[in-house]
Amino acid sequence: MAEQTIISKNPFGLNIALPTKTIEEVKKVAKQEIENISANPFVDYLEQNDKVFSGEVAKEIRKHQAQIYTLGQVMREGQPRTTFSANV
Repeated sequence: MAEQTIISKNPFGLNIALPTKTIEEVKKVAKQEIENISANPFVDYLEQNDKVFSGEVAKEIRKHQAQIYTLGQVMREGQPRTTFSANV
């Protein structure tokens, strides 16, 4: 019979240390993380620019573009049109 060799003396995958935190420590860390999220500048940026992300700014831009186009159209209709005559 073939000789069997031992690859490792420690069982593979069973040498994982479990965390020893208490429930109170976990609650404390969770509370700190929630406070950090609310003080995060990225969250503040999202809150300040909510109109951009909700589409309200795009709607206002389209409204102003339509007003500018309408105003330009009214102004173009009020201008005298010059004509070019090819009969000389």
